[in-house]
Amino acid sequence: MRYLQIDGRPVIPVGTHVVPPEGPDWPWRTTAKAFDEAFARMAALGLNLARIDLIWAAVEPSPGVYDEEHLRVLDEILESAGRHGVYLHPTLFVGGEVGDAFWDVPWRAGRNPHADADLRATQVEHAKRFAERWAGEPAIIAWDLTDEPPFWAVEGTTDDDARAWTAGLVEALRPAGHPITVGTASQEVDHGPFRADVVAPLLDFACVHPYPIYSPELYPDGLLDARMTHAGAFEVALAAGAGRPVMLHEFGASSTQFDPARIAAYDRLLCWSALGRGAIGFVSWCWSDCEPAAYRRVPYSRMPHETQFGMVTAGGELRPRGQVLADLAATLKELDLVRHAAHGPAPRAAIVVPHEYVHPYDPASYGLEAPHGPYVPAELTWRPDPSVKPLVRAWLNAFVLAAGAGMAVSFPRERLDEVWPSERLVMLPAPLASTTTSLWHVRASYWDGAPEYLAGGGTIYASLSADVAIPDLDKLTGCAIADRAPAADTITLRFLEPWGPLRPGAVLTLPAVDDDPTLRGVRLTVTGSSAKVIAVDAEGAPALVAAGHFVICGYPVELLLARIPDAHRRHPEWKALYQGLADLADAREDAWAEGVTSGALHGPEGGVLALTNHSPDPVEATLHLPEAAKAVHLLEPHGRQPIGEARVRVAGHGAALVVWDT
Repeated sequence: MRYLQIDGRPVIPVGTHVVPPEGPDWPWRTTAKAFDEAFARMAALGLNLARIDLIWAAVEPSPGVYDEEHLRVLDEILESAGRHGVYLHPTLFVGGEVGDAFWDVPWRAGRNPHADADLRATQVEHAKRFAERWAGEPAIIAWDLTDEPPFWAVEGTTDDDARAWTAGLVEALRPAGHPITVGTASQEVDHGPFRADVVAPLLDFACVHPYPIYSPELYPDGLLDARMTHAGAFEVALAAGAGRPVMLHEFGASSTQFDPARIAAYDRLLCWSALGRGAIGFVSWCWSDCEPAAYRRVPYSRMPHETQFGMVTAGGELRPRGQVLADLAATLKELDLVRHAAHGPAPRAAIVVPHEYVHPYDPASYGLEAPHGPYVPAELTWRPDPSVKPLVRAWLNAFVLAAGAGMAVSFPRERLDEVWPSERLVMLPAPLASTTTSLWHVRASYWDGAPEYLAGGGTIYASLSADVAIPDLDKLTGCAIADRAPAADTITLRFLEPWGPLRPGAVLTLPAVDDDPTLRGVRLTVTGSSAKVIAVDAEGAPALVAAGHFVICGYPVELLLARIPDAHRRHPEWKALYQGLADLADAREDAWAEGVTSGALHGPEGGVLALTNHSPDPVEATLHLPEAAKAVHLLEPHGRQPIGEARVRVAGHGAALVVWDT
């Protein structure tokens, strides 16, 4: 499947999470009426999906004993949703939910729900009970195995645990006849056991919950910096590399911390840019602010920011972000997914995900033939839990730079047979060729596939740090690493040759870091006639070198930008580096827009281009559409508007959707 189905039609559902009352002991009978009122209001806004929680302790207060009265209330809620035309996305085994709340089952006895075999069996029976009760129920759009595993009150879940837990529950729910996913948060960027590479093959679609406001180590930015507003698109593209379509399953920010109008702009950019990268659905957090009386109760008394994430206020007033979601839903209802988007995105640029990230310490990647003695990586001892954050920082900043240069980026996984991706441009920003930890870099033998990739018309870009080692770099590029770059306060690239929009004499600068080899540049030396020096550093040494279609940057630009708050606002000129790559590789899609960020979806009879303006000023975007494009329209919440020229005005922090036939 590419898209979910409603009444036999593919749809991109848009909705929100309706948060339950606090705890399993709340009088749920009175709550059924509150859900009904919420569904009616959601339907009036044009929303068609509600994610709801099936609180484990309320459903199963004792092992194998189910509260039938509570289940009947859930039946009422399901019936109410169907009556209003809102499709339910039930979430099983909810315990942790708002802030640091964890409404535990009192009989868990400290066991890990993912690792303990008996507890897993209990959960399988629990899932079977719902599968039997709601089998074939047309008001259910998909099952969610749980909210944000691993469960917040446990540690130690392994990849194998996550895989086994997911497999058991999926098998239990399959007879119900609905698609299945699991609502994961930060698993891709934190290398958690429920990342898409581990569980997505078992699911119908994967999920991401991007909350960049809670990850300052990746996003040291204001809410509307381009790095923040690309968080959804980035996580969707990264997770999709595991082979399943991806839903933007939770997102938002609190009105206690950010202006509601800015939150609305953030939501708009987050959603529409993710749409252009292939997101198959949008579920905001959450429907309503909590009522002021709840400020005195946990979790809100301890987590004041959680009180105001709503689409509507506690009094029912629509917040600006609620209108943004309604506009998205209305626009997507006008989109013919079968004709214009059935094939999804088709990026021409790629960032390779190392095999060790996908399968850490995988014996299949060691290159050993049986029989052989035991090989135990010493890295497991001296770096038992290596953070993947340096790798993710490089991916993220390369993704944002590429977006600014008009390129969509995929994240194919490194292959053990050294066959490189099919995209026209493959980017390996540091630390993808580093030495510090194996989870950060492609294998040494992966470079053996580079000559064949280049001979087939591909382009390679690698940025280097003093921690990088590429075997036979001089043979591949006609340049070599001679030393670490001299210590300096600033890195400088002064261009000798035209590059993208840059002319000879143009200068790019960034603050340097000279006390960390993973962030310090290298001194390059030209060894062969095939290498052309495109730019030099402050001392006149080669800093950007192109050997045909193999481009080497002597500084880890992406990692240096990662350290700077609001980097893509303060240093927007660095996207020119990637514009040059896009020109060299012809790595922009057939459909893209100049002046704004764009992402294209393709279908058998046309396509759709999502435009997002991540700046506060309006932009006249120039459209580049396929030669065969005809009947070009601007798709709006309440209809289509023909476009007579190849230009579209996009408001500051605005978005637009362009559709064409072929």
